[in-house]
Amino acid sequence: MAITPQYPSQYNTFVPNTQATNNLIIDFARNVNDFKVNNYCQTIKVSENVGLFTRMTNEVCARFINSNDSVWADASELPLGWQNYESFANETYKTVRRSFPVTLGYLTTEQASWDMFAQYQNILGRQAMTARSCLVVDALTDSSVYDVSHVFDVATDYGEWDASITSSLSIKKSIFDAVNKIAKDTLGAVQQKDLILVLSPEAAAKMMTSQEIVDYVKGSPDAWSMTRGTLEAGPYGLPPTLYGIKVVVEDAVKVTSKKGSARQTEWLFPADTAVICARPGGITAPQGPSFSTVALFAKEEMTAERLDDARNRRTILSVTEDYCAQVIAPISGVLLTNLFSSST
Repeated sequence: MAITPQYPSQYNTFVPNTQATNNLIIDFARNVNDFKVNNYCQTIKVSENVGLFTRMTNEVCARFINSNDSVWADASELPLGWQNYESFANETYKTVRRSFPVTLGYLTTEQASWDMFAQYQNILGRQAMTARSCLVVDALTDSSVYDVSHVFDVATDYGEWDASITSSLSIKKSIFDAVNKIAKDTLGAVQQKDLILVLSPEAAAKMMTSQEIVDYVKGSPDAWSMTRGTLEAGPYGLPPTLYGIKVVVEDAVKVTSKKGSARQTEWLFPADTAVICARPGGITAPQGPSFSTVALFAKEEMTAERLDDARNRRTILSVTEDYCAQVIAPISGVLLTNLFSSST
């Protein structure tokens, strides 16, 4: 018979002893470092809650209309280059501070047979990372931040990915068109090695069974090793690199039901959408130009605090973050929508 889980409260302070099971805790704890968001989002450290960043037009460095434009004849005046001014715009970021707290009474923590402080600090850290992942995914999949030419309707323009066969290559064609679009609009600054395909577990599962991907894997020199399990397979059965693009399956899950109601969960990343985005370099962006499609402007990250409230005989634990997620280089990404047929 299933036992109904209980929450600590002023009426439920005694935690039965678990020494007989060596303090076994069934928690399905996920390490905060296992969240995939850092694989496709770059962090930019900031010292103020509100600030500006500059977005250059990015035209002059590759402008060459005809061979006479840059000619400097002997004894003539040096050209002043009035035509080489580059336009730019300053855009605003504004961080928001969020805290994820819990209050534990002295009676509860004193009588628990495990370290409730450590357990709840871990829980709050995972909650904070789930919130961060949600906000980054929301920013990255917002079609309004991209130019219309960087939003592909896959089903209409190429054919559904789940129905793709070797002769149609809908997946390959749409990916390569996205890669070429990014390379052309960034004047070659963002290269194929800098790009990542981000999608949901549902999308990965449908892609995996398409004839195009089945034949792609069969034709790979690593196919036998992948089948035997002697070579590490990619996420959710997909190759770790697909047509030269690293694959990241965003498998974070959020609980959408309120406390005490019937549990409801869903994947963070939308099922019918994928993004090809840039995240060159390390997790933290260096000073200077950044080509990352989406960034986290972070004033404060994962600050764990413990406040002992002796007057009220309780302890308040919290994890606090202060950031905003923002698409800062939309031309370095392509949003792929309407991936699959409505019947699947």
